[in-house]
Order: sequence, then C-alpha cells, then structure tokens
Amino acid sequence: MGIRLAGFDYSRPLFYMVTLKCLKGLPALSEIVAPGKCQPNAITFALVRCIRTFHQGCQAIYPIECFSVMPDHIHLLIRLKKQESAPLRLETIVSLLMQALEGCYTDVAQRREPLFETRWHDWIIAAKGQLAAFTRYIRDNPKRHWLRHINRPYFSRVNALTFMGRTWYAYGNTAILELPEIIPFRCSRTWNKSDPLWEEALTKANRISSGGAGIGTFMSPCEKACGNAIYQAGGSLIILSPEGFPERWHPSAAKEALCAQGRLLFLSLWEPSTLRPDKAMLYQRCHGPGDLLLNATHHGGLLTP
Repeated sequence: MGIRLAGFDYSRPLFYMVTLKCLKGLPALSEIVAPGKCQPNAITFALVRCIRTFHQGCQAIYPIECFSVMPDHIHLLIRLKKQESAPLRLETIVSLLMQALEGCYTDVAQRREPLFETRWHDWIIAAKGQLAAFTRYIRDNPKRHWLRHINRPYFSRVNALTFMGRTWYAYGNTAILELPEIIPFRCSRTWNKSDPLWEEALTKANRISSGGAGIGTFMSPCEKACGNAIYQAGGSLIILSPEGFPERWHPSAAKEALCAQGRLLFLSLWEPSTLRPDKAMLYQRCHGPGDLLLNATHHGGLLTP
C-alpha cells in the first residue's frame, strides 16, 4: 500500500495515474532500445494482456487504455466508474490488479518471488487539463527513460553539496557550478514587458553563452522569459527548487531534454521527502533561495554570500 492523500475519497469517479514499481534484481519487464521505442519480451506481452482484460473482472473501472510497461515499473491511467452502493476504492482495485499481474509474471518468468514493491504511487487527476498532460507523460515515458539511460551523469542526485555557504540537495549536472560565469536572476512578478527592468534582465540573459549559466527560481513571467533566452543563447540553467528530490523525482518533459544536454541543474535547500509541501509552504520556500541570490556576490564563477 502506498501513501494515499489523507481524507480523500478514492472511490470518486475520476482518472488516477498509478505507478507500480518493481523490486530490484528481477528480469526486465521490457527493454528501451531507442528514443521512444520499447522492445517487448514474453513478460511484456503477458502483462499487457492482463492489463487489457483486467476490467472484465472488475466492473468498477473502465477499460485501461493508456499505460506503459517500462523495464522496472508500470504506469497506468485508471478511471473509476460512478458506483451507487458499496463502491470499490482505488486501493482495492490496484491490489486486485497487482495480484493479477503477479500471477502472469509467475507463469511466464517461472519465478515465485514478488514482482512489485508493496508501496505504490498515485496521482489524482481532477484539474482541467491534467488528463492530457498525464496521458502525454505515460506515452513519452520510453523516450524519457532513453534520455536518462544514455546521459546518466546528467540525471543524478547529489546530497550535501556546498554552494554559497549552504548545504544543498542537487539533481542534474553539478559541473555547471564550475562554469566561469554564473549570473543570478531575481525578477518581480509585477514587472511586465514594457518595464525597463524586464528589458534589462532579458538583455542580461541574452548575453549568457555556453560558458555561463543563469541561476534563479525562474518562476515569475520575467524569470521564465530570461530562462528561455538563456536556453536560446546556449547557456545553462541552475534552478532553485522549493522542493527536494526524492528517489522518483524527475524534471518535466520539457526540461528533460535540457538535462540530457548537461545544461540543467536543480538545487534545493530542503532534503527529499515523500510529502509534498502545500502552496503556502512552497511560496515561503521560494523566498529563502531568492534572498540568498539578492545578497550574493560573484567571484570568479562562484556566488558567495
């Protein structure tokens, strides 16, 4: 059983993205052989058949049409039906699905050890536009897996990294910190494109080339514009994140390509946690790194407090 959202009714007729993680040391469920190309094996075919027919024995869900069998995990979009009486919760449905998949795996792989970790992860898909985003996420999973596999050093986590006199948690290419030019960006949310300060920040971003990096939260409209300008100019980005980087954390699809080029590093002052901070905490956490930037001094490629 994974950690579910406290107080949420998991029998609600919504879409849920469920991730089942395999135990280590088992035969791969599939193989990624090229960007976006998944090479199935006998285990893959058996699991796919099981997923596609599972709804026949579970009337509480619609057919599972969007899923991805990766080498060491499975992503699925599960949609619950509206149930009038004695509704089945997502936990029960996933438990039944895992039992069915375990049975298929045992038959095909001729191995009796468990296939999945007991803890699994879910995302509740309730906001407008989320369904399309999660569908793309699942379908693009083989491509992202390939990028991470062939560029492994650029998708690594580092704990207890010292920077600007503080201990940070990092994800990405830490060699960016050794670039000869690291320029801080902190732009107000109130700035607009006609503001001279916006133009000044954008001009600074356009001047950053492959020998430099911009550092900031890149959350305000002006900061996002500066981040895009740095990317177009060939520079790198150091993004100060209000969250840590737990084991299964990874960048968005848009940022993974930049990660694969070795041009992206995420830094966080907060150690990894399975609990996601709420909006108020995220807002508060954004100010700490921003204040450091505001008071930082540039010395030979390094920012110091």
